[in-house]
Amino acid sequence: MTNTCTVLLTFDFDAEALWEGSFGVTTPSTLSRGAYGANLGLPRILALLERYGLPATIFVPGITAERYPDLVRRARDAGHEVGHHGYLHVSPATQTEEEERAALEKGLEVLQKLTGERPLGYRSPSWELSRHSLRLLAEYGFLYDSSLMAWDAPYFVPADDGARTLVEIPISWELDDAPYFLFAFRPAYRVGLADSDRVFEIWRVEFEAAYAEGGTVCYTMHPQIIGRHHRLRMLERLIQHIRQYPGARFTRAVDAARALRSSA
Repeated sequence: MTNTCTVLLTFDFDAEALWEGSFGVTTPSTLSRGAYGANLGLPRILALLERYGLPATIFVPGITAERYPDLVRRARDAGHEVGHHGYLHVSPATQTEEEERAALEKGLEVLQKLTGERPLGYRSPSWELSRHSLRLLAEYGFLYDSSLMAWDAPYFVPADDGARTLVEIPISWELDDAPYFLFAFRPAYRVGLADSDRVFEIWRVEFEAAYAEGGTVCYTMHPQIIGRHHRLRMLERLIQHIRQYPGARFTRAVDAARALRSSA
């Protein structure tokens, strides 16, 4: 009997918004790091995905979509899911309910106008939710969230009083490129620049264990980080490795969420 495994390749296309929003840094050199993700990172990722015929989910802050509409449309036209990633890349946990609602609405408006489709998936810019977040997501018709870490595979979370639920597509810091590779002097974040071979081994073992369990593995990457040549080569090696397993299935987060919802 062949094992199965659902593999999610997800990308947070933050561009400059990461530095402006989460870190509050607006100097030209710092912002240019975000621009790298748009100029080279995402185009390289889209080319890699096209080469292997793989679907992906790309979470985009509203302000990034406004700055790079052609790239967002290109991702949509290639069949990738475009998900909501806030508007200004600001943590909902630092916002009032009114501010969080406004960011949701503005991001939805931008992405729907640009892609012609209302996003069904949301990922917090900071991987942190407020006590209002799940209720607001349900109110605005989202199918799933991707900001929590209680399981490896998709699961249900109560959205308000328990009458409504959202699908959760769980993430993990171990399967995110930023903790390994992000580096900055200001704000101080000097643990990055890891050896990509080391990260490949961690991500490979996580996949193999998920495959043995018939489970799910969700990778999170950022074009301005994974888009560097040596890291993109690492991602390609991982894709090649996973494709050797007959039961491995690459899918978009929205399709994994629909599968869980339909089986409930």
